Amino acid sequence: LNVSTGSQVSLVTPTFQPGVYETRPYFDDQFLNTFVKIPAGRALDVLVNLLSELARLNGAAVDEPWPLIEAAASAVADTDLQINLAFFDSISGTEGSIHHIREDNFSVGHLFRAAFQNMAANYNLYAQRLSPDKQWRNLVFSGGLAQKLPLLRQIILAQLPGDYRLCASTEDTLLGLLSLALFCSGKANSVSEATGVVQRSVESRLAPGKPRAD
Repeated sequence: LNVSTGSQVSLVTPTFQPGVYETRPYFDDQFLNTFVKIPAGRALDVLVNLLSELARLNGAAVDEPWPLIEAAASAVADTDLQINLAFFDSISGTEGSIHHIREDNFSVGHLFRAAFQNMAANYNLYAQRLSPDKQWRNLVFSGGLAQKLPLLRQIILAQLPGDYRLCASTEDTLLGLLSLALFCSGKANSVSEATGVVQRSVESRLAPGKPRAD
């Protein structure tokens, strides 16, 4: 599950299994079934830009809004506010929406909890289209948003429970290239083996007491 500016839900399979998703050749003679263009960071930026516009016009922009946003959303246990994050052409459509607005629920906390819930619902929908019987072993989070927003991961895991791991670094593209280099140089017998070596190496360099994932 890649959660960044855009988002993708993908399933690695050992055999070719065509379906309503895209299928791509993958490493180690495997295949990648995937849904792409799922609203994520770009859509969230629409909300962030709206909420911060007056401050920017007044010359007092918030340098780093995400800690404030996550704290506000964490303080909301649940919300009946509903958001469709399809603010641009995506797999979810071309028009977004916000429903069930009331005086008591139209706040930063409710707005972003509803946005995170919409993202989680989308991931659950497309994960089940990839594998209706949920035949995956575990969930892997990658991408900047998955790294920096524990609350988002928590909400996603409420809809997709089970074992999971978080990519060892925000530089997941570079880690992937390093894994390929290990394999191509003959220092690993497969890309999967190389990925495991890189993952363990990065984790071993984490600061003492720092968790791998929440």
